[in-house]
Amino acid sequence: MKPMKPTAESLQHLACYVFHCSHQLGDNMWLFTALLLWADPTKAVITLQPPWVSVFQDENVTLWCEGPRLPENSSTQWFLNGTTIQILTPRYRIAATSVNDGGEYRCQTGLSVPSDPIQLEIHRDWLLLQVSNRVFIEGEPLALRCHGWKNKRVYNILFYQDGKAFKFSPWNSEFTIRKTNVSHNGIYHCSGLGLHRYTSAGVPITVKELFPAPVLKVSSSLPILEGNLVNLSCETKLLLQRPGLQLYFSFYVDRKILMSRNTSSEYQILTAKREDSGLYQCEATTEDGNVIKHSPELELQVLGLQSPTSVWFHVLFHLAMGVIFLVDTVFYVIIHKELQRKKKWNLEISLDSGHEKAVSSYL
Repeated sequence: MKPMKPTAESLQHLACYVFHCSHQLGDNMWLFTALLLWADPTKAVITLQPPWVSVFQDENVTLWCEGPRLPENSSTQWFLNGTTIQILTPRYRIAATSVNDGGEYRCQTGLSVPSDPIQLEIHRDWLLLQVSNRVFIEGEPLALRCHGWKNKRVYNILFYQDGKAFKFSPWNSEFTIRKTNVSHNGIYHCSGLGLHRYTSAGVPITVKELFPAPVLKVSSSLPILEGNLVNLSCETKLLLQRPGLQLYFSFYVDRKILMSRNTSSEYQILTAKREDSGLYQCEATTEDGNVIKHSPELELQVLGLQSPTSVWFHVLFHLAMGVIFLVDTVFYVIIHKELQRKKKWNLEISLDSGHEKAVSSYL
């Protein structure tokens, strides 16, 4: 039987036990190593304050490292471009940033694996488009800020995506796209009016698709006969794996709900009836409802079973029509042969009697 992986809570309790027992035994290194090898450590996460991954030179930035830790030990490892920084606290503050402070930051706590990188950029310009991140998973919010050098006020602000303006604000320099999707991929920049009209540099934004739009499939061949079992499946798959992520499925017919927010991607019609005919559609969504996608509509037609009387009627009708066609064909052949015989006989009589005018007239 495969052992279950511990949760973060149980891991911390176990770490606490190991930590205290190891002090009593005077040998904690091998216990701690065994713990880390057996467990599946959580990834640390870096957050920024203020929450922008690009700032002007001489501005202040604070980085926070969040992750599971050993009891009574809050030491944190920080890395800049792969090199260890001599800072051991969960908070790393950079006062009056310079160009040398730019780069790729990672952190790691006592019971975590290294965090995903945060690329911090230091700029010197008149106008800067600040973003909360450069890579998103669809459904996450994207915060934008059109920021003037030394906090100088800008107004009549325009936000652009791939060169096309999509948001105008006379005073507010911040704008948030609450739920991103793949249509938000592109190069963003902003412009604002100060002493002059200034334009920021472009910032590439990538939104990764969490799962594709579902496709509704039916197990039975179409059309469906009345009384048959019908299996409907809402087919999609997660392209990105995230802890605790679960998709929920709903089914509809003619926009009326059949099944709502179930973890099963299948729906059954045990005994199909004519009234089950209609336009079917399914929906896949995340638990928080930030990402919702619908399948194209699929038309299902349920045909009623024919009675024995109706079947015999059709058989006899087609048999009668066949007999009538056969009789008509025989009569046609007989009449055609009789006409040919009379034509030949009249021609012979006309030639023997020497009536040329009658012959030519007949012909």
